[in-house]
Amino acid sequence: MQTKNDAMSELWRVLSGTQAAYETALDDLDDGAGKDLVSEITAMRKENIAQVEKYLSDAGVDTSALEEPDRVYSALDWTSAGIEGPDGVETQVRKYEADVLDAYDRAIEPYAAGDAELQFLTQQYEALSEKLGGLTPDRAAA
Repeated sequence: MQTKNDAMSELWRVLSGTQAAYETALDDLDDGAGKDLVSEITAMRKENIAQVEKYLSDAGVDTSALEEPDRVYSALDWTSAGIEGPDGVETQVRKYEADVLDAYDRAIEPYAAGDAELQFLTQQYEALSEKLGGLTPDRAAA
């Protein structure tokens, strides 16, 4: 099992990496081609990253000293990868968000009931799952 700081740092990297990819995608996506979904997740993601960064800062972890977010996400050019239209965007979002939910599962694991971190991680997880409305498999947060 990872330490709390390691799990939270990993979650930060996944959130930051997918955020960078979504911001790049917003520049390439046409209205009506899944742009609304990407915009909504991007807005939600900014708030989630801020909350995770606050935890890391309070724990003495400097996010600027962490490895760069996974560039597998941010390096993807949605257009040249053939991601077009709402179906293509939804497929890519499903792929990214399955990774994000897995990162939440790993981040939640080291916490016990009653921990404030467990509460905010579970809330973020559930809000994301609800926002996706069936785009990813249902999962039970700890």
